[in-house]
Amino acid sequence: MTKLRREAINDLFNDYNSTTINPGLWLQKGLKETTGENGDNAKTNHLKELVDFTCELYPKAFNRWFDLTSDEHRFSQTVMTLENRLLIGLTGNGALETGCSLSHNYGMPYIPGSSIKGVVRAWAEQHLDGEELKQEIAKFFGTRNSDDVKRGSGFVTFHDAWWIPFDKDKAKPEPKPFVLDVVTTHHQDYYNGKKDKDNNYLPPSDKDSPIPNHLLAVQGSFLFVLEGAPEHVELCQKMLVQALQDNGIGAKTAAGYGYMRVNDKLYHELQQEAEKRLPPEVREKRKQEAIQRQQQAENAKTVDQVCSELNNDYEHNKGSEVYIQKLEERIDYVIQTWSVEDRFSLAKCLNDIGYIPKNKKNKNHEIRKERLKQLRGEK
Repeated sequence: MTKLRREAINDLFNDYNSTTINPGLWLQKGLKETTGENGDNAKTNHLKELVDFTCELYPKAFNRWFDLTSDEHRFSQTVMTLENRLLIGLTGNGALETGCSLSHNYGMPYIPGSSIKGVVRAWAEQHLDGEELKQEIAKFFGTRNSDDVKRGSGFVTFHDAWWIPFDKDKAKPEPKPFVLDVVTTHHQDYYNGKKDKDNNYLPPSDKDSPIPNHLLAVQGSFLFVLEGAPEHVELCQKMLVQALQDNGIGAKTAAGYGYMRVNDKLYHELQQEAEKRLPPEVREKRKQEAIQRQQQAENAKTVDQVCSELNNDYEHNKGSEVYIQKLEERIDYVIQTWSVEDRFSLAKCLNDIGYIPKNKKNKNHEIRKERLKQLRGEK
């Protein structure tokens, strides 16, 4: 008999509440005992209990992490959803010989930043050739040789990927990351290195009985966070997406585990929820900043870009008061900032698309006619 916990705390575990117990603690310490042939059944039942566990504190912790890393000048956030399942941390130490990378504080699954960095670096070295590119890889990911005089840790920090406590379609709480999986061992004696009576290793045989081994897999989505200069982070983010789409991460990738795809829809919904958590004055400030950035982008357009948009959009939107108001605001800006040559080009474009109504009785005929004169600088 192997006892995995002290008898003095048995009553506490027997009266467990799956929303308050740390799943990581329950995984390694919750099984009371294993005995002989029944040990595997006890282990399986124990894992089945864990599959239904939730952690009511974790969504709040996740939201804090999401808000903390939302500064686009320091971080990049990417939400990726598993195509199948994830097996990560299987070799972790534990009495059950069944591992899973679980956070210490909340017992919820995560992907170590070191694993993410290794997968992305392996993809980069596989697909990028040339000595200069190899030097660039070392800048982003750090040098391999710790004894190198010019060693460095890399420009980009790969943070642990947090499991997202919301379902893959809506930002609703659905904190159940675990799913029961099974790996079947067909030649246990061979893998364990057992020997026969003549002290020879037993070979694998078709007569060996398959032995199913239950373990924990992870489902759902993860938030990946990179930190560093925007130009460095942007490139590493692209490589991260390609690496997880092409090669996957974790164990049994050859069997389809660990592959992910970008989930922009879920990320957008997480951003919306994050906006709601902000104080009203901060939301208003961000709204005004967004409007200002949009206006700056509009003002930065060249005369060719503006004329191209007018040719495509004016006929369809000329009846919209909002569209006409924005057009008039653009004309005011052009009069104050553009060169005479560009103003003449825009005036010609407006005349060609029918900015001045053909009907002279239309009240806008004379108004817009004078407007084009003003645009050309005529009196």
